[in-house]
Amino acid sequence: MSSSKITEERDLEWPFPGRRYPTRDDPDYLGSKGLAITLRKAIEVELAGKRDLDILDVGCGEKPFYPFFKPYSKSYIGTDIIQSSPLVDRICPVEALAAEDESADVVICLSVLEHVNDPARAVKELYRAVRPDGVVFASTHGCFPWHPHPQDHWRWTQTGLPLLFKNDGGFSQVELFATRGTISGIFFLLAHYSQWWADRKGWRWRLKSPITILLNRVGEFLDDRSPMLRDLNQRVTAIPEFFVIARR
Repeated sequence: MSSSKITEERDLEWPFPGRRYPTRDDPDYLGSKGLAITLRKAIEVELAGKRDLDILDVGCGEKPFYPFFKPYSKSYIGTDIIQSSPLVDRICPVEALAAEDESADVVICLSVLEHVNDPARAVKELYRAVRPDGVVFASTHGCFPWHPHPQDHWRWTQTGLPLLFKNDGGFSQVELFATRGTISGIFFLLAHYSQWWADRKGWRWRLKSPITILLNRVGEFLDDRSPMLRDLNQRVTAIPEFFVIARR
């Protein structure tokens, strides 16, 4: 058995394995897989050779990505606006983080910024918390369904999101990536709308699941063969989720 397979099986014991290793019967499959792959690649590149890091997970929930960071971490602190799980260490809004200045080597803020009241203030707080030689990993949405948990306020474009981090946050280095492409976004919507429609019709899981699996398979197949529709410089793209690597 490969070492990566062993690691994955151990990771499955941590809460919310579907965020790290989603299955095709999940309507969130395309979005979750794209984010997980992009995050793992970023960790491997940005944290290569590093150990004993202080990591701050902003909007942590169940800390679903803790296993990805465990080999690199000395401390792993999670914040959230409510006690959404027993794993939340500090309760605070993103706009007023319960963290000392320059206290974290890595700050994570994944699929959170769309929910905050003041994203400009939020990215300022990410900047304040990260050390001068540290890194921020963030993700948020472009073309994506409204999903209030408990609220959902914002969407960005590939030009607007870097401006948020540079102009409002103060970051000097901002890299932007698409976690998946336009076609994945379309099929993500189809998977969710088919589930919604099936629920309204009272369909059982065994009838809904094959539809979701089919949509995810087709969407993934087409997206993998359509690099132009993942190109952030193409006018025709509608990116469902962006991933940011930011440095002070």
